[in-house]
Amino acid sequence: MNRYFISIVLVLTTLLSGCQSAENRQTGPENTDPEAGADSSTENPELDQETATDADSGEDMEELAEEEAELSAKEPEFATIPLGPNGRPRPLSMKQTIQLVLNNNTSVRIQQLEILKSDTELLKDDSQYTPKVDFSFQSYVSKDKQTPSTVFQGTQTNQDTYTAGIEKLFRSGTYFRLEGSDTRLDTNAGEGTAALTNSFLSQLAQPPLHTGAVKILLQQELLKNAFGYNQSRLTDIRRKQALIERERLEFELAQLTVSAMVDYWTLAIAEKEVETSRELLKNANYIRGITAQKTGLGLAEPFEVNQWNAVVAQARSRLQQAELDRDTKRRDLLRVLNLDPNLPLSGATELIEAAPPEVDLDADIQNALATRPDIRILRRQLEIARLSEDIAENNLLPSVTLGGSYSSRDVARYSGSAFDAVPRGKYPEYSVQFKVEYPLWDEGARVEARNARINRRQLRLQEEQISRQVADDIRQSREQIKVAYQSVQEARVALANTQAFYYGLVRRYQQGRFSADAVKNALDALVQSRQALTRALINYNISLIRYDLARNAVFTKYEIDIDAVIDRLRDS
Repeated sequence: MNRYFISIVLVLTTLLSGCQSAENRQTGPENTDPEAGADSSTENPELDQETATDADSGEDMEELAEEEAELSAKEPEFATIPLGPNGRPRPLSMKQTIQLVLNNNTSVRIQQLEILKSDTELLKDDSQYTPKVDFSFQSYVSKDKQTPSTVFQGTQTNQDTYTAGIEKLFRSGTYFRLEGSDTRLDTNAGEGTAALTNSFLSQLAQPPLHTGAVKILLQQELLKNAFGYNQSRLTDIRRKQALIERERLEFELAQLTVSAMVDYWTLAIAEKEVETSRELLKNANYIRGITAQKTGLGLAEPFEVNQWNAVVAQARSRLQQAELDRDTKRRDLLRVLNLDPNLPLSGATELIEAAPPEVDLDADIQNALATRPDIRILRRQLEIARLSEDIAENNLLPSVTLGGSYSSRDVARYSGSAFDAVPRGKYPEYSVQFKVEYPLWDEGARVEARNARINRRQLRLQEEQISRQVADDIRQSREQIKVAYQSVQEARVALANTQAFYYGLVRRYQQGRFSADAVKNALDALVQSRQALTRALINYNISLIRYDLARNAVFTKYEIDIDAVIDRLRDS
């Protein structure tokens, strides 16, 4: 009654409040006092709600604006390089360039983070050996029809089982499980109508019984994957795959370093192009002035001035294009080195002009075959292929499993006393299992074994091929150094002769002995000779660093600890 009364009161209160709100809505528009309408907050709740919503949205917009302002105000962090007395960046040495690339390049940092994930598969494999705990509950209810057999068993059976256990798989392939259980059994035997008139049947009535048990289970594979044969090889494969990722990163870092050094020298070539184009424009203006003077003296035709006007225009356009190319290459290099994009970095560097030193070519080849990351990667892949072949051959064997279990039990009326006799093993239960399993006509396993053998043979052929290729690369790189150095000497001689010819021709042109075409051709030849010397000198240095890359001596030559570079983020 109290609940019904409370419900009726709530319904009436709701109806009355609804009527009152309706009256307020009807009488609201009749209020003509603007001050009252403006001051009262209860007579226009919808307006108040909209105002509150607008205020909340305004606060959210302000917070978003503040966050955007903070993000926009946060400037990106760039690396720094030493500056000269004039405030401009000093020329970088090759070691400084390599350190800038390895310490600040975005691709390097991405790969450093990527290498931290190289042990993912290994850790996933290890996770299967972690102990596992479990808890389960099972309730079983059975109801039967009244039959002669159910007179003694009862028509209804209730059974509840609580189980808690811990299990672990070992690297040897051994499976171990320990569990404890409590089973409550309750029947209605001796509780039917027949038991009321039969004293014998009434004696069958028993209170619920609890069965406590502790069970130990062991299983071991004896033939296929015997004592963890396959799993140990899978673990070795995962470790070698992680090492392959590390060595691949080392090889990529070496290539990236050489590429950055080439970009730095390419910037030097672009700056030399600007200087040459500027010198070309200056000389073109000078020759145009001489031609104009000769025209006034009647020693040249007016159309020759037009020709030199065109040459000056072409030289000016060439200078603009050279400056654009220089700025593009500078931005590319600044991005690689992660420096300020507005930094006026110069490509000036200490280029090697001396003759190449004598080297032991055979020793360099042997060192490259022993230490180059691509060779080590292939050899580890060959080891992985051997392990995979062992696993595939082992999978052709039948599975032979030996297992057993032992359980100690006790029965009591209460759960707390159901485990009293368990430690003594008074009521044991044990079993032994031996199982042999072999799939018939398992073509999949045979194909896996065949493919593993083929892959191993393929990798052996690849090892022979790449070993010969590495030796050829080193010999070719050494020959390229000699050719590049000879090109530098020839370009230097050609520039000296071209300069002598050009300056002599200009002096004679002032005297009216040669035509403007001869001077223009000599000027073009001078420009090309200067560019040829610059390119030859830089190509010579590129040949030297590529030889170091071929013999895997880039980091050792400049005293760079590449392992420390790779592991820099591992502890962070």
